[in-house]
Amino acid sequence: MAQGSARESARIGGMRTTAKYEVDALVKDLIGQFSGARLPMPVVVLYAEDDDPDLDREVRGVVHAVQEAQEAGGLPYRVVAGADGDDPHRNAVAIVDSLAKGPWARRGPAWYRSYPAPRSRLVAAIESAARHALAAPDAAGRPLDDHVETVLGRLRDLHWRPEPRPAGGELQRLLSPVLNSTSLIGAFVLAGLTSLLTQATWQVVVLVLLAALLVLGVTGWVRRNTAPLSWLGRASRWFATTTFLAASGRQAVAWSLWRPRMSWDVTRARAREVAGEILKAQLPGTPDDEKDRAQQFHLQLRTLALLEDLRWAHRSWAPDLRGRKRRVPPVVFVPRADARNGALRVLGAISDVRSRRSEQDPLLVLAAVAHADVAAWLEDAGTAPVTVHAVGSRRRGPYENWVSDLRVRQAPSRGRALAWTLPVRLTRHQLGAGETTRLAPVPVGRSWWFLWSRWTVLAVLVLAACGGLLRVQQLGDRYCGPRLLGSNPDAVWRVDPGGTRECVGVATGGVSLAGDGGGIRLSGTLPGEDTDRTGAAVGLETLEAAIRRENARVDALPDVHYVTVVYAGSLTTVAGQQSRALNSLKELTGVHLAQIRNNAGPGDPLKIKVLVANGGQDMYFQTDMVRRIVDLARRDRSIVGVVGLGRDTADSDSSLTLLQQAGLAVVSTTNSGSYLAKGHVNYFGLAATDQEEAAALRLIVDGLAVPPADRWAAVLTRTAGRDDRYSPEQAQYGSAMLKEAGFQLIGGHPLEYGLTSNGDPDFEAALSTSCHSEHPPAVLYLAGRADDVNQLMRRLAADAGCSRPLTVLTGDDLTKAQFRTGATSMAPQATLYYTALSDPSVTARDSDLAAVAAAELRLAPTGGNPYEDDVFSDGALALAYDATAALQAGPAKAGASQHGGVGSVMAGLRAVEMKSRASGTVDFRDTRPLATGPQPGHGLHIIRVRRGPQGTPVTERICGRAAGDTRPLTGCTP
Repeated sequence: MAQGSARESARIGGMRTTAKYEVDALVKDLIGQFSGARLPMPVVVLYAEDDDPDLDREVRGVVHAVQEAQEAGGLPYRVVAGADGDDPHRNAVAIVDSLAKGPWARRGPAWYRSYPAPRSRLVAAIESAARHALAAPDAAGRPLDDHVETVLGRLRDLHWRPEPRPAGGELQRLLSPVLNSTSLIGAFVLAGLTSLLTQATWQVVVLVLLAALLVLGVTGWVRRNTAPLSWLGRASRWFATTTFLAASGRQAVAWSLWRPRMSWDVTRARAREVAGEILKAQLPGTPDDEKDRAQQFHLQLRTLALLEDLRWAHRSWAPDLRGRKRRVPPVVFVPRADARNGALRVLGAISDVRSRRSEQDPLLVLAAVAHADVAAWLEDAGTAPVTVHAVGSRRRGPYENWVSDLRVRQAPSRGRALAWTLPVRLTRHQLGAGETTRLAPVPVGRSWWFLWSRWTVLAVLVLAACGGLLRVQQLGDRYCGPRLLGSNPDAVWRVDPGGTRECVGVATGGVSLAGDGGGIRLSGTLPGEDTDRTGAAVGLETLEAAIRRENARVDALPDVHYVTVVYAGSLTTVAGQQSRALNSLKELTGVHLAQIRNNAGPGDPLKIKVLVANGGQDMYFQTDMVRRIVDLARRDRSIVGVVGLGRDTADSDSSLTLLQQAGLAVVSTTNSGSYLAKGHVNYFGLAATDQEEAAALRLIVDGLAVPPADRWAAVLTRTAGRDDRYSPEQAQYGSAMLKEAGFQLIGGHPLEYGLTSNGDPDFEAALSTSCHSEHPPAVLYLAGRADDVNQLMRRLAADAGCSRPLTVLTGDDLTKAQFRTGATSMAPQATLYYTALSDPSVTARDSDLAAVAAAELRLAPTGGNPYEDDVFSDGALALAYDATAALQAGPAKAGASQHGGVGSVMAGLRAVEMKSRASGTVDFRDTRPLATGPQPGHGLHIIRVRRGPQGTPVTERICGRAAGDTRPLTGCTP
């Protein structure tokens, strides 16, 4: 009957089965359990049912067959042949050491890197140092403590490595991983060096290479001369914290990330204890019971290190997701496990360590044990008999029975020492059934998680960084403040007709108009760089920083009410033409001083914030700038208006229309366009119009007493362009005024002059027509810009046809021309008359402008009247100072702030009257919207410039009136 039941156990559903098939099916089932649910992996022990050496060979053949089947697949496995030494303990340690070293066998390349074994290397380093200590000539007879000290000294010499590094080839080992083009990091390094060699100078290349070699040398020295298993290493942390060692010694768990010295002391203390146990296990004088205990400790520590290394190599949520890539467990095949070769000890150590530890490792072991060794190995006296599972019974599989019993088999009162062993008994009929089935390798599916790795992450990060840099570079070609996410749309790059890139728009979000943008940088400062005279020089960068600080201070005030004023001017220029932005720089200075003055006064509860807007050189991009002001005003309801727009261009009309539609008031500083107030209800100008300036110059023309026969005049005007409406309007009113005064125009119309490629005026053709005509002119009317006067005077002095007394008139304000310094010359035969919008030396005596400038910006000219200094004398700073104060007074009268009420700002402006200002009286009460005639109250002064006895220009005021004075000009005699 027993023989019949054995035969039945070898059948499945009436079909004959073989041991190889059953074991192969069990192994595949275990691997499937691990892949699907990460269930515990046992130590599977195969043995024959009967004590027969032939059957033992058949059992070993089953392990060989399963192992050979896996050679064609991707399952990571190792084969343990067993050592041939006479010491079972050394053989067992050698088996564990061989499992921790080298790659695991599999067909094809690994889908993930080999199993790292830092913990095993740490224990191997202590073993290597112990062997070195025992091999010393004077080792015999030395006390154990001396041996331990020798071990620790050897560990220090080897930097806690199992073996010393080979000498020589340091430079090659240092550079080979970096300059190897087949590796990812090497490819990136070589690509970077190639790009550097093609784009940088040789000095930069040499410096980069030297720096790279220095960094590599330092890091290489650190790697060679410091312990790889130091304070932050995984192995050191495990060694200092594992309870396996805490139970064996007196050193408590004291590893801390923030206390490296203490953590390393714990590691050395535990290394001392482990070294002592390893030495006891090998010293011949150690008592048998103590040696057996030491050997057990040594083997179990070695096994624990291996299992911990494998467990960490399969963590699912590690940064590299290694557990999701390794879908199958590592398998160890032991064709012959007996007491002599140490394999039985290893199997027992694995079960013992697993019973002591709560962590679950992935190692699967398939071992063959001779029948003669099974009883002594599996059975213990005084314990319950083990339940072995005959393969072939499908009511409950061997693994299911083992897992179910594992819950209680580890309990000391119920279980056995080898609870993690799954014994499989093979019958004679199963072993002798023959080759009825061909075994196939375990199908190891590739997981897409293998794409995730440190190199993949590095590559993704590098590609993302490169893509981000390229994107930022693309955005940098469009926006002045490029950001990968959310670029600043308020300031953009624009290219003028000369090919110069300028930052146009509103400088919000940290954008600086003074920054370097393709070679464009405003380096011009306020005149008076002599610090002994002015105290300081102010540049655009200084002003922008000061304005941002004041804006931030206003934001920080509790329960603050404020309005935002936008200054719009021409703040960038082509290199070498910075003087063209000097007028706007002065105006911005006046705006900031007005902001400081208003915000510091306790009687002004409505504070001012300032934003800076740039329209490019000569306001060429005025429309772009205004569109961005309007867009910003939609988002920021505290913006009440614009100060500036002092240059009349062809876009001025449409720009004011856009601002008017957005409900923004404009308080202009120096714009003299006569048509602006007539067509826009939001326009408030402090400057006299071209029509008013021409009418004032009529007083000079009438006083010349030129005979009727000699009343010939020439009007010189810039060629009309899209960026200049000012010159044609001046020419229109100037021509009409001269005709009304009885003068005839040479050519019958204004004579046009063009500009050179760098923006300088070219008077050659215009002066040839006027000075060499049949009737030489007695009067020249320059309907151009103040920038053109210097070149005109040079041409008049050089042209023999113009060498006669000549009166030159111009409606443009030439106060910014540098006659005093000699930078602007005067022709010897010419007398120049121009109109000035403001004369601070007369009008600003009662204002606090100079005091505020001295206190806030250290602009403190010496002398009796500081307003005669070039800082203030041209009136640009004074006009902007008053314009800003007016744009604050209007909202204050209307009750507007950032909380609302901005729609009534223009009504509030028409109620503004401010006396004792730098330009006189600012009075908008009689400023009628859409008025067809000239507006009253504009300041206007006539200045004469002649060449003095020393050849330098002499400037004198002929007549004038302050702002707010509506009386006609008197005393204007040439």
